Amino acid sequence: MATFNKPSKAKIEKLPPAPVAKATAKPLTADPPGKKPYEPTREEIQARAFEIYVNEGRKPGKDLENWVRAEKDLRARGSR
Repeated sequence: MATFNKPSKAKIEKLPPAPVAKATAKPLTADPPGKKPYEPTREEIQARAFEIYVNEGRKPGKDLENWVRAEKDLRARGSR
């Protein structure tokens, strides 16, 4: 079993401070102030999920993936 020595207090104090990342990118879901983000209806999501299902070759077992993708697509497009 290997043993590790704790660094002395003097060594710890000599280490430079860790760099701090600056937030330069804007949030992905930034909406104008006072404007509510678009929320698609259940029927819109269902229709888009079915469209994805058909376009992807009607592969079974991807219901949840298609639903989530449909929600994201519709929110990104906004209201029509």
